[in-house]
Amino acid sequence: MKNLIKESLRISLLTVIAISFIWDISLAQPKDWPRNVTISTGSLGGVAYIHGGGVARIIYEKMGISATAVTSGGSVHNVKLANLKESTFGSSHAASAYDGWNGLDWAKGTKFQDIRALFHQYDTFIQLYSLKKSGIKTIYDLNGKGLGVGPLGGFPHIFFPQVLPGLGIKPSRYLNASISDLDTQLRDGLIDANANITGMPWVMIKETESVHDVNVFGITKKEFQKVEKLIERYPFVGSRIIPRGTYKGNRDSDIETLTIGSFYYTHKDTPEDFVYEVVKKVNENVDILIATTPAAKGEKPESVVEYSPIPLHPGAIKYYRERGMKIPDRLVPAR
Repeated sequence: MKNLIKESLRISLLTVIAISFIWDISLAQPKDWPRNVTISTGSLGGVAYIHGGGVARIIYEKMGISATAVTSGGSVHNVKLANLKESTFGSSHAASAYDGWNGLDWAKGTKFQDIRALFHQYDTFIQLYSLKKSGIKTIYDLNGKGLGVGPLGGFPHIFFPQVLPGLGIKPSRYLNASISDLDTQLRDGLIDANANITGMPWVMIKETESVHDVNVFGITKKEFQKVEKLIERYPFVGSRIIPRGTYKGNRDSDIETLTIGSFYYTHKDTPEDFVYEVVKKVNENVDILIATTPAAKGEKPESVVEYSPIPLHPGAIKYYRERGMKIPDRLVPAR
């Protein structure tokens, strides 16, 4: 009994020390730093939401600032939220940020140029899946079928209706809902396949194939190049392999598919020294992100400099230059 009391007192003391430490950090922070950080991510069940939780944990544990990953309408929505200062940080595919910056496609001529890039999130892979009993094994089997493409405002909602018709593929309909809702509809036979552009492995596929036989497939670079108008629109689209065994559905073979970088963004007015500390702490604690999701395994500081479609925030530039990285002129904002 005495040992239990001693252990309880020890744990209580450690808790008080930890809270006091975080309180001391918060008191020492500049007054213009945010006291609460919101990170707009994606749908529940998506890798973006999970990864954002890892970033929130780093900000809280290493900087003593309350941080929360919140669900959102997806990649396009997050560009808007960051541009309007309605979230502190937002994650977005390179393509969504590129279109917003240049006033293309979803932006409809309006240029969202108050956002600045921070750091690489992860490479997102174009992934599609169907129940094996449906007989759908490739994108060409989607003719006349119902395809889930995530929530309105997400990049998959924009991307797939551009690519598939360019390849002569005409689904009967595109459905918009959260990733988890679309997965439920797939299992119930209300739609035929789901598509996403997300980190790998995609949690929804893993969960679904635990109770159903599933086919997993992608879109190859060769197929993408047939849609010439998109090659010019999305020059940052690359090609990668989903290794065999990633899913039960590709136990015996690799899957070639397209990949698009995903990054975190903030408003240009976010304090430079605050951004510097966030970028520094995230890059110093990638192990926390990897423990949160395997998608973070490919994270490296150089990725944002190599693949960001828009300029970096000055706080991020300061950190990367301290690491000896050269920042291209295109990534240095006018202000």
